[in-house]
Amino acid sequence: MAEAIVWKVYEYSSWIMKMIYLNLLWIIFSLAGLVVFGFFPATQAMFAVTRRWILGEKEIPVFKTFWQAYKAGFVQVNIIGYVLTILGVILYIDLKFFQQSEHLLFSVLAFFIIFAMFIFFAMILYIFPMYVHYKFKTLEYLRKAFVIVLGKPLNTIMMIVGSYLLYVFISMMPVLLLFASGSLVSLVLMWIAMRSFPKYDVKVSGV
Repeated sequence: MAEAIVWKVYEYSSWIMKMIYLNLLWIIFSLAGLVVFGFFPATQAMFAVTRRWILGEKEIPVFKTFWQAYKAGFVQVNIIGYVLTILGVILYIDLKFFQQSEHLLFSVLAFFIIFAMFIFFAMILYIFPMYVHYKFKTLEYLRKAFVIVLGKPLNTIMMIVGSYLLYVFISMMPVLLLFASGSLVSLVLMWIAMRSFPKYDVKVSGV
């Protein structure tokens, strides 16, 4: 009995250390790319690691897996990330413009922009899990994410609710922000996303 308890403590401690290590890699490699060029590749590399864990590959070399994914996706994921950034800025500017007008038509348009932003946010939650799970052409990821958001509404709600609960949990325990915020979020979102993905023919291999 005592041996089983010790083993469980060791197992949980090992997982906590892996989560902390992965989170530190995410921060370091985001900074290594001056954040502007490092954040998106580091984030998808983090998701690449958590994807392997969810698939049952618990003993993978974390640094090697992270580094390979970071290098392989550096250019493509930055393009995807900044396309999304530009779209987000456009939606935000449109919303502010329509909200400043008292005209009924603009009020209706503001409502549609808010709905579009909701869909857009859900797409962002799917992008990184989809990127590390499938191999598509660059802009095809955006279309596939859009299809999943609309085609799997219950899973999409789970993604949004899950991200909100994680936000609340992390805000209650600020220490997680430095030590496990990114890795914890990626693990949860990857787990939910993999239950939403259709079985496309083309999948990522070796990542």
